[in-house]
Amino acid sequence: MDEFEEIESKEVDLGTTEELGTEGKKGGNRPDFRIVQPSTDRDGKPVLKNVGAMWKSTSKSGKEFYVMKIGELRLLVFKNEPRE
Repeated sequence: MDEFEEIESKEVDLGTTEELGTEGKKGGNRPDFRIVQPSTDRDGKPVLKNVGAMWKSTSKSGKEFYVMKIGELRLLVFKNEPRE
């Protein structure tokens, strides 16, 4: 894969922990992961555009998960483990 140049850097607001029902990190903290989309600039040069981010969090029961935000979409990401 070719090297990419970042063309847009945008801070993503996660919201409050009350909105998510978690006891993890609050909005404004640096994300653990960035979500980027391959694209091209006006000259046809390949670039990576920031489209979202993921933050590590902990549920009230102590399980770790991630909160992923892409635009207005908020998703909870859990490790694929068998149920107990």
